Amino acid sequence: MNPGIVTAAERRRAAGQWLACASPAPGLALDGWKHEGLALLPSGVLFAVVPVPATEVHAAARTDQPKLVDRYLSRVLGGPVFCYDSHDAYYAMVPTTTARGWSLSDVPCLGLGRTVAVPRPGLTRDDDARAFWSVQMESPALLCDPALVAHLILAGQHPGATCG
Repeated sequence: MNPGIVTAAERRRAAGQWLACASPAPGLALDGWKHEGLALLPSGVLFAVVPVPATEVHAAARTDQPKLVDRYLSRVLGGPVFCYDSHDAYYAMVPTTTARGWSLSDVPCLGLGRTVAVPRPGLTRDDDARAFWSVQMESPALLCDPALVAHLILAGQHPGATCG
């Protein structure tokens, strides 16, 4: 194996280690992923989370077909997004500083003091898991641009608007 090549599995492992570091007990996060596929992580430490209502995502994407929505989110946000099997929202991971300046009052940005159930890196909707990644975390600390997340929300709230 060429030592200069990083595989997708290695990137997922690195992203998982980075995410687990948000927890005061990283081993518990790793155990949660191993046994449940989910880890409870504090938001606002390494990342914040914006829960974008599925209706707004579907309106902006102009489809509710899951695989097409995932591709759309990957293209317009360029960062990690996860969701739960209830499919009522898509959770965009953004920098921690986003919560301080977030201006959309009808869609919160979950920062310090909040806990989120984060799926194990690598889980997709094809894995039949309770939570999965719509857009995988490609690398540690590579998060969605908050301005693009806000633009997506606004596009979903205003029929006829475009995002991407």
